[in-house]
Amino acid sequence: MCGQLVVDRAHEKFGAAVTIADLARNSFADFNCQFSHIYEVWERLEADWRDELDRSASTMEYATGVSARFKDGSTLHISAWADCCDGSGCRHCRGY
Repeated sequence: MCGQLVVDRAHEKFGAAVTIADLARNSFADFNCQFSHIYEVWERLEADWRDELDRSASTMEYATGVSARFKDGSTLHISAWADCCDGSGCRHCRGY
């Protein structure tokens, strides 16, 4: 078994019971970290939550996955892998 989707409310600004990170978990209903690539995860976040993402506070780590910070201060940690740049020719390796 691999990691999972974890919501972090430590920096949430409004004291809401349901945060943007909680809602963003629904974008990953078919989540399986063994097959989730960090760039694919980020693309899904950009597609579904582009107006709510705090890009400057979000991170992508090759070893652990994506930590997406939202404008309400909540964070969604998403386990994913990254061995894209192995010459496989994916569009991220090609630079677009």
